[in-house]
Amino acid sequence: MAKRNDWELIEREYRTGRFSLAQLEARHGVNRSTISRRARKYGWEKDLTDRVRERTQQKIARASLPPEAQAALDDEVVEQAANENAAVVKGHRKTLERWRGITERFAVLLESQLAEGKITVDLPNGGTAEIDVPLEYVGKCMGHGTQALERVVKLERQNYGLDASDKDDGVKSFEELMAEVAPSDSGAE
Repeated sequence: MAKRNDWELIEREYRTGRFSLAQLEARHGVNRSTISRRARKYGWEKDLTDRVRERTQQKIARASLPPEAQAALDDEVVEQAANENAAVVKGHRKTLERWRGITERFAVLLESQLAEGKITVDLPNGGTAEIDVPLEYVGKCMGHGTQALERVVKLERQNYGLDASDKDDGVKSFEELMAEVAPSDSGAE
């Protein structure tokens, strides 16, 4: 017997903007392309995204306050939440400064290797040897370095509010970008 889908629930969750199509597929067992087609067919829009985000922020702000402050005037709540947000953003900026410094040190190292024309490599037997800088190595270093810098610049622009759009247009969130530039457990290439 075929499973009946709760399309009203799927539509509500879709419209909140909280879930991607992949998440809706996992939650309801309905193929994401089926959900997408149905959303187009019936004109579902993620029109509640901003309202959900705003209400979430209100709840987070109130919940993070001590009990006596929860009863305070909205202006005081807003001020305290703004102070907490500012502290978080300052922490992000400090981290971004560190990442910018790492990308700059990487560029300086590559420049010095190119100027010398030689690099030291580890040999399979445990020793080291000095070799001419391979073109493939330079290309990979430039690719990785510019990609890291691009990510740091994107994060800085987002953190400092330099880009006009805060809309969800497929751009990765600050947290997703930070996860990408964070060192992985897999080690260096």
